[in-house]
Amino acid sequence: MLCPYCITDTAGDAVKCAQCSQEIPPLYRQYYPKGPFSKPPIIMSAVGFSAHGKTIYFASLLHVINSELTKVWKDFYRQAIDREAVETVRKNLQLLEQRTVPESTPKNFPRPNVHRLVKVPGKGERLLVIYDASGESFTEDLQMERFASFLKRARAVMFLVSLNDLEEPLDEDIHRLLNIYVQGMARLKAKTRDQHLIVVYTKADGLHERFRDYPEVVQHLRTTGYTDLGDPDRYAHKLQLISNALEDYTNNVLGARAFTHMAHDAFRSVVFCAVSSLGSAPEDGHLKDKMTPIRVVDPLMWMLARG
Repeated sequence: MLCPYCITDTAGDAVKCAQCSQEIPPLYRQYYPKGPFSKPPIIMSAVGFSAHGKTIYFASLLHVINSELTKVWKDFYRQAIDREAVETVRKNLQLLEQRTVPESTPKNFPRPNVHRLVKVPGKGERLLVIYDASGESFTEDLQMERFASFLKRARAVMFLVSLNDLEEPLDEDIHRLLNIYVQGMARLKAKTRDQHLIVVYTKADGLHERFRDYPEVVQHLRTTGYTDLGDPDRYAHKLQLISNALEDYTNNVLGARAFTHMAHDAFRSVVFCAVSSLGSAPEDGHLKDKMTPIRVVDPLMWMLARG
């Protein structure tokens, strides 16, 4: 069994982890996948610089899982596995309902949020372990080794990139993040080639002009409902078309060919998507209008497909 706190293997019936001495949540032990054909927990974390929307993304995703996916997936629900997950979700969702943006993650080794996803179409039941690392964790490989070592056990990794918050030239900044990640994984004695890379363009409500030559992407981002997720196979095909268009944008408009070439060489697979966690830009930490998440489930769908 994988300890969610120190990401080391421990005995499947252990009440406490032999490595870090943390108590393993009873429900985690109960629902941990067993058997040769069981899928391991999905380790979900976002790699990205500060202010690129990682903390808000996770709060928005859990909001949509509760409020929207339960409408389109028969008998589906999410169950928080540990007390901290219950409290974190409650506090963040309360803030969002009050149109207040959750604060960025402090720089430390983040405790995970553990959730059980039940009756996912075509996937059954999966454990989801969410780590919200601070942006400072990815400023250099030594920081990543210290504060984001859990990434070495992730089968898929998300790169959250806010194009409007990158430093100029944009292509060099995104390439720099990839270099740091690959170097950090080497320090952790892990291989990126064993991972799938999901590049997520965040704050997409402000990217329509950037994507103007890709009408399929703009149309996808203008559709705020989630009814099309009722047919997961058809939706997966749509996600691939969107990924192809965004990769073309990354190469031919952003000019970040060095990033995409290195990504394809370093990872098992590479896909792209775009999301808006809030639906509009906040001002001074507050939203003018009620939050309207756009396509925040797309990275999770890619993780389910890759996991």
